[in-house]
Amino acid sequence: MAAKKKSSNTGTKLLACIIAGVAIGGHHGALQHAVHATLTDINVSGTLATPQTWTAAFLAADGMPETVCNNSAVRAWVHAEGGGFGNQAENNPLNVNPGAGAGWPGYNATGAWAFPDPATGLRYTIATVQNYPGIQAALRAGDSAQAVCDAIMASPWAASHYDGTLTATC
Repeated sequence: MAAKKKSSNTGTKLLACIIAGVAIGGHHGALQHAVHATLTDINVSGTLATPQTWTAAFLAADGMPETVCNNSAVRAWVHAEGGGFGNQAENNPLNVNPGAGAGWPGYNATGAWAFPDPATGLRYTIATVQNYPGIQAALRAGDSAQAVCDAIMASPWAASHYDGTLTATC
């Protein structure tokens, strides 16, 4: 089921479809293999040990502009989620959580997923965020930290929508 990547947009759409299928409970072995193969294509480099370095790697690996605005917004998002650094949601700063039977590596860690290593967590986070076009568009623009925060709050990412308090500046 290897698909040739014709453009970055085609790859993103393919990845979004695959992850969406997994998230709604697809448990077929070939589908899981395709997800793993696609996720391993996401280039992860650098250290992922701090919110700052994780944010830089997240933006770079997803091809988003590494602007002051994007860095500020993603760090605010990581802080609001509270995951990934020294808590139960190991290697999962944005607290992504698969649907039942998704076959993700790691384990359920009370409200979020714990990944076996930082690179795996980053790959699955990127694949998940690619299902949120409003967030993706705000990050692609890269010129307004608050626009990114507004897109995150407007999305179904968090049921609380952060009570409208997610803020960041450039």
